[in-house]
Amino acid sequence: MIEIIYLDAAEQEKTVSFASYSDFKRSQQENSTEIADYYEVVKLTYKGQNLNYSGTYGDIFFYLQQNDV
Repeated sequence: MIEIIYLDAAEQEKTVSFASYSDFKRSQQENSTEIADYYEVVKLTYKGQNLNYSGTYGDIFFYLQQNDV
């Protein structure tokens, strides 16, 4: 499971979850979420592990690819 906590345009914390990496990848390829790429990520967890990610929502896909998730 991937859980992403991010700040929206109003600087409110929001959470989105994906059952698997494949589901997250599909959402990115289809652009099926209404989350802007520039939203800052507060916390990124994968399979319950905090990945200590610092960056934007739009860069998560590449971060996960680089880290062989």
